[in-house]
Amino acid sequence: MKYLFLIFSVFSFAFAKAQTVTFEIAAPDTVVYMARYLGNKQYYCDTANLVNGKVTYNAAKHAPGLYMILMPNGKAFDFVIDNKEVVKMKVGDMNQPNETMTVDKSVNNKLFYDYMAYMRSKRSEGQAIGEKMKVEEEKIKEDSTLKSQKDVYKEELKKINQDVINYQKDLVEKYPTLFIGLMIRMSMDVELPEHPRDADGNITDSNFVFHYYVNHYWDNVDLKDPRTVNTPVFHNKLDRYFSTKGVLQIPDTVAVYASRLIEQTNMIDQNNKVFQYVLHHITNKYETSPIMGMDKVFCYMANRYYCPPNNYAYWMTEENTKKVCERAEKVCRNSPGVASIPLILPDTTEKKWYGTYEIDAEYTILYFWDPNCGHCKKVTPKLQTLYEKKFQERNVEVYAVGKGTGDEFAKWKKFIRDNNLTFINVGLTDSIYNLAIDSTQVGLQLLLSKYTTLQSLNYADTYDVYSTPRIYILDKNKVILYKQISIGQLEEIIDKLTGHASDPKLFPLTDAANGDNPPDEEEDTH
Repeated sequence: MKYLFLIFSVFSFAFAKAQTVTFEIAAPDTVVYMARYLGNKQYYCDTANLVNGKVTYNAAKHAPGLYMILMPNGKAFDFVIDNKEVVKMKVGDMNQPNETMTVDKSVNNKLFYDYMAYMRSKRSEGQAIGEKMKVEEEKIKEDSTLKSQKDVYKEELKKINQDVINYQKDLVEKYPTLFIGLMIRMSMDVELPEHPRDADGNITDSNFVFHYYVNHYWDNVDLKDPRTVNTPVFHNKLDRYFSTKGVLQIPDTVAVYASRLIEQTNMIDQNNKVFQYVLHHITNKYETSPIMGMDKVFCYMANRYYCPPNNYAYWMTEENTKKVCERAEKVCRNSPGVASIPLILPDTTEKKWYGTYEIDAEYTILYFWDPNCGHCKKVTPKLQTLYEKKFQERNVEVYAVGKGTGDEFAKWKKFIRDNNLTFINVGLTDSIYNLAIDSTQVGLQLLLSKYTTLQSLNYADTYDVYSTPRIYILDKNKVILYKQISIGQLEEIIDKLTGHASDPKLFPLTDAANGDNPPDEEEDTH
């Protein structure tokens, strides 16, 4: 059982009709906490006093759904609030509440605990068969003349699985409107059809079953019922759908299926939390996705549902909505396939200025680093090695933007000298920074009129450089191809782009000694 998160939910519910939930727990008098499920998390929602072995809650103020009681001994058990039922339950053994629970009143909870008991028994049957299979395998290893019973065991497991499906179907059919029926139906997988075949039995469409699966995945889920989100079943199902086990993880494809799913919810009904949960889950998942390019889904979700004029996130404050939209603006302008924003910055002499769009190269590596960054100190010399031994001769240029303000200015120049960095080294230098922040604005106006742009001076914000090192690959036209990659990935990609995919790697991705941390493990905040 997951730990209880003692925080208040942002949602509140109220129901007029009185409803009580009472538990008998053989424990000393104390306070007992109740929590409700929202997706796969639990939120504190109520307390009551356990007196003489009984604790009672006014459940009328709580929405239908799955709840949890945290007992004095730290153990917990789940129960259902639904249909304005009066609930009376008794814990037989505090150390085994699920196995010893007695339900005196509540159809939902009687069915729920019967279902859990049934599933435990079927799981035990399956485990027993699995143990028999292991024993048999060991015997066959010792005596190859023995006949395997694997097919028999597989049929027995298949029967157990079918028994479970039949049990679920029967429960759902008998109790379609109760929460337990809604939850069990939601947990059931859609039955898949066979592949279509021609007259000779050959499959005519190898993708048919997959397309059926993703298009009918939600058939067993009521996306307009607000109770749907009040169980981990929905969260797990949602998370699986938007993963490699569901929709193809291609940004445009994910965006299409996300929109289709959202349109099946009741977007305008503010009492239906399914839309809110789905929208938040997908948006958050792809904002923080470790898969390169998938943040384009976050851009789509933000612009389609959060940001004006299409602001459907009616439950969010104006301040939080603004933060989402500002974040989306940064992510969207730096996504693969988008033309990179020009940078114009000075070298270490502070006299010569270099612009990214002035570079005549097949590919440009845009590299952001900091002389105080521990990981940068490992990666930057490796980038110089790649530049000398591979990139330069293939017309691949490196535009390295270093942090050169304040104390970093001298360290930046020294690191360049000590490591003989021969690619383009530019940065926001100390004197340029001081000109830019001059309170009279004269220095800033001079810089903008004669040398550079405001986006260049604010390069960290422009390119969303919240940690270093950070690597982008630009094509000949300065369109972003890749972003947030490691030095090993950079070598692999450039080798492939320049027709040298089979060349030996100087910094193999499989070589842990490289210290080539993946992008999501960058250690230094810019």
